[in-house]
Amino acid sequence: MAIIATFDLGTTAIKCVVLDENQKQIFSGKEELSTANSGLFIEQDPEEWWAKFIALTKRFDAPMVDYLIFSGQMQDLILLDKGGNLLRPAILYNDQRAGDFVTQISKSISERTSISMNGSIPLAKLLWLKKNEPKAYARTAHILISAKDYLLFRLTGVFASDVTSMATSGMMDILSKKYVPGLDELINPIILPDIHYADEQIGKVTALASKETGFSQRTDVFAGSGDAGATTLASGIVNLGELNINLGTSGWIATISDSVFPGVFNLAAINRDRFINVIPILNAASVHKWLANMLYPDEKSKYDLLHELLSKDEHLSQDLLCLPYLVGERFPVSDSKIRGAYVGLDSKTAKADLARSALEGVAFSLRKGLEHLNIQAKVISLIGGGAAEPVWCQIFSDVFNSRVVVYGNSDVLPSMALASVVLVKTGRIASYSEFITSILSRQPNEQYTPNPASVAHYNALYQRFLPLYPTISKLD
Repeated sequence: MAIIATFDLGTTAIKCVVLDENQKQIFSGKEELSTANSGLFIEQDPEEWWAKFIALTKRFDAPMVDYLIFSGQMQDLILLDKGGNLLRPAILYNDQRAGDFVTQISKSISERTSISMNGSIPLAKLLWLKKNEPKAYARTAHILISAKDYLLFRLTGVFASDVTSMATSGMMDILSKKYVPGLDELINPIILPDIHYADEQIGKVTALASKETGFSQRTDVFAGSGDAGATTLASGIVNLGELNINLGTSGWIATISDSVFPGVFNLAAINRDRFINVIPILNAASVHKWLANMLYPDEKSKYDLLHELLSKDEHLSQDLLCLPYLVGERFPVSDSKIRGAYVGLDSKTAKADLARSALEGVAFSLRKGLEHLNIQAKVISLIGGGAAEPVWCQIFSDVFNSRVVVYGNSDVLPSMALASVVLVKTGRIASYSEFITSILSRQPNEQYTPNPASVAHYNALYQRFLPLYPTISKLD
């Protein structure tokens, strides 16, 4: 009986699910992570990733695991020297320091990557480091793009990444899955990791890593996928034209297709012949977290209190609008310096109005994304930590005028979905669809249907939301 351990290294926590080949869950757990946030600068310590990873491995029988596979946050920048030692903290995907360096990236490079160039792109961050931290840049022998790739290196000694993660780097040709020509004019290409598909084995656990983690040296380690690949698979999107919204710290609305879409983020899917067409936003569940911390700063049950507040307030927020850009934004605008705003405050505005309006603002941002995907969806799957707030789920249903399905255990579903990569590769199941359909059929789910009156209200409010950014952005 094969045992698979899957890990998802997100912004706020690293999660683990251990399954057998019959999809029976043996273990599930997580360890919280910390983040250093100072204006445009957002960083984490990869040594903490490794320490929390080890802490998780001590909570189950690691020697029994046959296969290891990972997902993780993408668009990070992790610098290592010749010995594999960290040179500085990791620059995270939502760090916006490199916005002014995007202009150095040629059109020929950006067109072949098929993503929009902004301050989140690791290539732009490398150019920032080259200018602002020349000593660290000069000592850099290897870079990694996804947080999970650092764990792969510590486990196997291999510097590698996957096609989904590298599609966000600003350096990989989305069609050939190779690095784009012309990079050597900007950076030293020798420092770049090898590119693999999610189902490719990159190595086995080294003797040192085995001693630290408890995994056997016989354990196979797979390349895995950036979190967008795992989350898309976990949401049940395996057929053309299906839609998913992810409400993690950042978020996106995505579909899967057999071609790249102009004007959107196009990522390589876990399925080798498919693409994930993504509209990414920086401000998703982070807005929900901000509301809880702002309204109930000293309460341990702040999320429960926020839910109670939203549930009691059954009326819509009327004409109050919120631009929910706490850390800049990359869609529906690409602006690292824009910040949030409320418009329409009056003497009757209450806490519930502020909370609901901010959540509506996130929904409006994603609705704008749907217009770029040009898909009319009758059903949208909702996944991620933000999906645990029922009022927000209903807001999405009303804003999109679509039925919304929220699967239970959505916080660990991406980790569970990763197991299908191993099972398909080793011939234990026939396809990803078979595994995901089986997993989702056994998950509890909540379904939300649009309210006609709310749909009409939000259609009108959305039209007023659209000119909000152009107006606010003109202010100094």
